[in-house]
Amino acid sequence: MPPPTLTPAEARTARFERGPGYDTDEVDAFLAQVAQALTGRGTLTAEQVRDVVFASRKHGYRPRDVDAFLERVWRQLSTGRVAATRLRSGAVLLAMRLPKASHGYDPGEVDAFIGRAAATLDGRGTMTASEVFHTRFTGTTGLRRGYRVAAVDALLDELEQELRSRGR
Repeated sequence: MPPPTLTPAEARTARFERGPGYDTDEVDAFLAQVAQALTGRGTLTAEQVRDVVFASRKHGYRPRDVDAFLERVWRQLSTGRVAATRLRSGAVLLAMRLPKASHGYDPGEVDAFIGRAAATLDGRGTMTASEVFHTRFTGTTGLRRGYRVAAVDALLDELEQELRSRGR
């Protein structure tokens, strides 16, 4: 059985054992490109994944871990498989609970955006994947708590991927 398909969030948050190995900045930058490709908006090809070379560093990511991860990426890009998302309907999106943080995105802005996105998932809206990609939210300050940035960004990646899979 093939390994499960990778999501953009998994590429963006991948962590590897440290030690003598690949330059961490180079690997992290490449994984950002991988995340873009997994959402369908990047130009990274399976061949580029197969052929990538990273500089060696005394304190880096262990090659065996990075290579194993990139093997999964290569297989997925070679076959064109796109990870399924959980966002099958607006109700699923609206039921998701985002964690709060002392510094985060403005909850009113995020909630309004999610409401519009839910309508689109149910066929009543016109939101596009490009609109999701270009969305920016105001940050909270002081005593006003907001939604955790990483959680909202991961949800936006998933929403963008779902809309792309629907041709939007």
